[in-house]
Amino acid sequence: MIKRSKHILSILVFVLVSFCFGACGNAPIFDENKEIAEYKWDFKAPINFDINIKDTNKYCNVIINLRINGDYKYSNLFMWVHETLPDKTVTKERVEFILADDRGKWQGKGLGDIHAYQLQYKPRIKFKQTGIYTYSLEQNMRDDILENVVSAGVRVEFWTPESKAW
Repeated sequence: MIKRSKHILSILVFVLVSFCFGACGNAPIFDENKEIAEYKWDFKAPINFDINIKDTNKYCNVIINLRINGDYKYSNLFMWVHETLPDKTVTKERVEFILADDRGKWQGKGLGDIHAYQLQYKPRIKFKQTGIYTYSLEQNMRDDILENVVSAGVRVEFWTPESKAW
């Protein structure tokens, strides 16, 4: 009986340690989401993020985060991503989040009524300059005010071969 208890205890310790190391994973350089007031995203109200990049030698993933609720009326979401580099060079790119399959089933992760998505915006890149990069997210749908969008955000993490979905 004592041997069995020790065996179960050692398995539990192993599982907990494995979980802790797995959860630590790829710590982000930056990870911030901003809630959208009343879940109504006006196209005239871009969401801005300032990210201080200090290392230009390592590969990074830039990820766009999005959360919607179940009352969102489209199966996708287009947005403009404006990127301002430290030298003030600006780029603008239109991206699309696919939110639901052909049958209308939400593809995001989450519990209850909130569905979370991550878009691989710039996988495995090297930033060319150190300093402040500004990412500005602007909804680009038919509706001037897009309802039922809970939050949007940006995540920057160091790329590793184990990086999820890269």
